[in-house]
Amino acid sequence: MSGLILCRTKEAANPYYISNMDVKIYSLEELCYYIYNNIYLIGMDLVDSKLIDFVRNEVQEEKLAARLEYLVEKKAGLAELVITILKYVDFYTTEEIEQIRGILATLNTQNVYERLKARADRFMVNECYYAAIRNYAQIINGKKDPTLSVVFYSDVCHNMGVAYARLFLFKQAQACFEEAYALSHHEDCRKCAMAAERLAINSQNINHVEFLDEQTEEEYVLSREIETLMDNAMYSDEYRYLDELQKSKENGNVSLYYKDINDILEKWKGQYGKYTG
Repeated sequence: MSGLILCRTKEAANPYYISNMDVKIYSLEELCYYIYNNIYLIGMDLVDSKLIDFVRNEVQEEKLAARLEYLVEKKAGLAELVITILKYVDFYTTEEIEQIRGILATLNTQNVYERLKARADRFMVNECYYAAIRNYAQIINGKKDPTLSVVFYSDVCHNMGVAYARLFLFKQAQACFEEAYALSHHEDCRKCAMAAERLAINSQNINHVEFLDEQTEEEYVLSREIETLMDNAMYSDEYRYLDELQKSKENGNVSLYYKDINDILEKWKGQYGKYTG
């Protein structure tokens, strides 16, 4: 899709809020854009009473609201619900909508765990780590599917470990990486488990002399790599920016300092809401 598209639907005064993505939808065009670009995250819970109420009362599209209400009552499939919305709004071409139909058809050929993993992987790409963990956990805690390979379950555990690590929950990450290694014996999983253990010790400010005495040569090399990465953090753009802000305050630009700090905090709060939604 390219070029300028004129939005014809009403802009809502009160947006429809998608909590697990921290996204506010103000029009049907924005809803279509969200669906199209997050198709792997879309589930049957997309079209609920809140969305129908938004369509009917906020953007005042009674015809679409009534159609969605009818489809929900008739227990229509996800593809029919999604295509109904996309076709109602002239935002995507027929070819683009058919591509979405094809993706949904592919998802329908997968079993529930494969769809959950595709959804969780997409949450990871969008940095929605808790949402990803919840979906991975449904796979791990569910009944094992004999049609799925050991590698599939190892990948789920490994990706879940990555999500925990990005939330600085290193002990949980370590457990996931160890389970992934137990399943597949993949060296990357083992090294990730070692790294998570080392980062957990660092984050807890534990006196880890005993740990250092007992570590193998491989663990020592990994520890040095982690320390190098942590030392290099001070050369990142964000670190330099914060350093410049501190110098600005010391030079008397107090009002500018607090304004920029507030902006940074608002940005971090937004990121936290997205990570944990």
